[in-house]
Amino acid sequence: MGKDGIKADRQDGWLRRFWKERQFRRRMRSMDEQWYLTGGNCFGLFPPSFYYRHTEEEAEQIVLRELDKLRKIAAGLEDKVPEKQSQMT
Repeated sequence: MGKDGIKADRQDGWLRRFWKERQFRRRMRSMDEQWYLTGGNCFGLFPPSFYYRHTEEEAEQIVLRELDKLRKIAAGLEDKVPEKQSQMT
């Protein structure tokens, strides 16, 4: 095999990787669409594809980071809302 055979093998490898990644993304999108159609977005923090793409440790760190952001937003809103007792008197 000359250089042409090696080059052809590299192209096949690239095309196969591209095709597998494309198919994986389509499966994940289909899974997420099914999740949204069944009302999953009301109670889940992330769609199912998130848990396929991240390890358990990464997912836990990301969830904690997102929950911390939400807590900061909630704390900011509590500061802006006047207390009920001061409004009644």
